[in-house]
Amino acid sequence: MSNHQRLDDGMRWRIVGRLEAGQSQVQICREFNLTPSVVCNLWKQFQDTGSIERKAGQGRPRATTATEDRYLSIIARRNRGATASQFSRDLYATTRTRVSRVTVSKRLHETGLFARRPAVCVPLTSTNRRVRLAWCREHKDWSMDQWATVLFTDEFRFSLNTDSRRTGENQGPASYPPMSAKSTIMAEGV
Repeated sequence: MSNHQRLDDGMRWRIVGRLEAGQSQVQICREFNLTPSVVCNLWKQFQDTGSIERKAGQGRPRATTATEDRYLSIIARRNRGATASQFSRDLYATTRTRVSRVTVSKRLHETGLFARRPAVCVPLTSTNRRVRLAWCREHKDWSMDQWATVLFTDEFRFSLNTDSRRTGENQGPASYPPMSAKSTIMAEGV
């Protein structure tokens, strides 16, 4: 895979404008941090065609169609715990299009879906929620002096066996729907 980036149209027009104004290709290469062949080829293209547009069909064709990209996005949103490899197999089973796990990840990144570990949290019952809300209401009007006497501690996380290293696709840290959180049991004093 090459390390170069494609020039956008604005950059191409700036380069052509400077060449028309008489600036040398070497100066433009230094100023825009480009190789001489890029500037030379752009100038030749502009002189031959009068355009700076890329030719149609340049570059490697995409492995998936727009419909398949939408399908991947839909199944990723429906099954947040699945991996990119599973989505790749699902796509093959449905459309007979074989793509790699990396390609699936790239397509999901384009739609704003990224791999995330499931959030580890204690499942709250309605009783837990009621008790927590009551505690919050009791303490909502406390002053800074009253809060200064309170010691906040974090829970200590430990595990007798490894947690799964599986990641699922998620839209980000906005909120964790129940399907993207992994339940755990709070162990106090153990």
